Amino acid sequence: MLKILFFIFTFCSLLYNGQNFPDYRLQYDNYEENDERAFKFLNLYISQAKKEKNYRELTQAYRDAVSFSKNDKIAYADSAITAAEQTSDPDILGSAYLTKGTVYYFNYKKFSPALDEYLKAWKFLEHSEDKYLHFKNLYHIGVVKRYLGYYVQSLVIFEKCIQFYGGKQHTAYANEKYNLKKGYLNSLHQSIICLNELKRYDEAIKKINSGLAEVEGDLNFYLERSYLFKTKGVAEYHQGKYNESIASFRNALSGIEKKNDFASASLIYFYKGKSLLKINKSEQAYRNFQRIDSVFVTHAFVLPEVRPAYEILIAKSSAEGDIKKELYYTNQLLKVDKIIASDFKYLAGKIFKEFDTKDLIESKEKLEESIFYGYITVGSVLLSLIIIGNIIYLKRKKSRDLPTLDKSNDGDEEIIVDSTNEHSIPEKVYPKLSEQLVQDILAKLQAMEEHRFFLEKGFTLNKLAKKFKTNTTYLSAIINEYKGNNFNTYLNTLRIEFAAKMIAESKVWRSYSVETIASECGFTNRSNFSKIFTEIKGVSPNDFILQYKDVSNTNEN
Repeated sequence: MLKILFFIFTFCSLLYNGQNFPDYRLQYDNYEENDERAFKFLNLYISQAKKEKNYRELTQAYRDAVSFSKNDKIAYADSAITAAEQTSDPDILGSAYLTKGTVYYFNYKKFSPALDEYLKAWKFLEHSEDKYLHFKNLYHIGVVKRYLGYYVQSLVIFEKCIQFYGGKQHTAYANEKYNLKKGYLNSLHQSIICLNELKRYDEAIKKINSGLAEVEGDLNFYLERSYLFKTKGVAEYHQGKYNESIASFRNALSGIEKKNDFASASLIYFYKGKSLLKINKSEQAYRNFQRIDSVFVTHAFVLPEVRPAYEILIAKSSAEGDIKKELYYTNQLLKVDKIIASDFKYLAGKIFKEFDTKDLIESKEKLEESIFYGYITVGSVLLSLIIIGNIIYLKRKKSRDLPTLDKSNDGDEEIIVDSTNEHSIPEKVYPKLSEQLVQDILAKLQAMEEHRFFLEKGFTLNKLAKKFKTNTTYLSAIINEYKGNNFNTYLNTLRIEFAAKMIAESKVWRSYSVETIASECGFTNRSNFSKIFTEIKGVSPNDFILQYKDVSNTNEN
């Protein structure tokens, strides 16, 4: 018992009053990035370093805080730079600037400020005796230059990094060996991207296979393996190997999505979509292109390479006569071009554009004009109907001999019903419908289900009737009779079953918020979606997602 008490006392003393800074780091070393539980120990670490005016340790504490903070990464990076300036050590100061540059690059995809920070770090690390730090800084400069389109210059940088990290480094420390191998694999990955951009696909595949052999069976480099498969999929697409490309992207996505590298995920969606188009799987292809827009909406970021996805979506919407979607994607493409022109100035002038900015603006104005005149047309029709209705009403009011409803209706007279109340409508209220009309509408319903009309927000019985060129009374009667539900229940069931299918089959959908899933399935708000989902599936959306999160090897969508 005394031994246990002594151990607890020693541990607490070490935790709260200890002088050994590495002991703090041991307490949060196993936490994953952005896990803010680490601050229980980090705050003690920072406090003790400040108290002792140990700026070397204070810099390290702030750099660690960058990794575990969700929303204050730049603030902690600035604090690390301020503390590093007190050390007068160029390696420590260079590392602090390197940390801030990495936040801009990876977390926010702000390449210009990232490059600024890397170049500040280079002033301190260019002649550093710590070669690992020197090449780490050089590598990050190469990454930003590659993103900005300087592929030849970047390739030279990455080849230097490959030679350093892949050389025979004599070290007995496992951590140093891990860092060197990681540096080698990352440099290899970046060089392959450059080779793909320079259309040197055979060289790229050779390097990819070499890298995959290095990481085979090693779970420590699962993410690096994912990046290699990503570049392999791109090379295979350009070589016309579309099925192989899709398989490579499937191997890449899980690791990249787990890392929340939305830039790489967006690139995969684009090339996967293009590969699917090549093998005539259009619907799956368009869903991948739409995911690119989801990334853009969420992160206000887009790679120039995926820009053609919007042109494809615009063309599809135009071919289907969907003016609203065509206008939406046209507006999105204008926003995309604005970001590309700002963040990728070197590439902006080199991108082939199916629609240049002037054409896009003209298209947008025409689409808005079409929608405007559409509203005028609808308004005119409604006004005419109101006037005609009033005239008929006044005539009937003046008439003393009003017609009565014949209870023995033989089916020749069309009876008007209130289409807003579709629950349990007696069969005799509906007119007798011909078999040909019933089969025609059922065939159209089947086709509409296959095209997932139910995903459109604000879809009504009236809209569907107009598409079928029939009236709401006939359509409501057929849906009640042959689908076993009123229109609203029929529509909501289709939406919920689609949501459940996508959650079960797609890791991407399981990563979406319930609000996003609701929106993707045509619901206007989360609460209504959750209520209906629970009624139909017997479990809430959140619980349904959790059921599948632990299931491995599910089908990729």
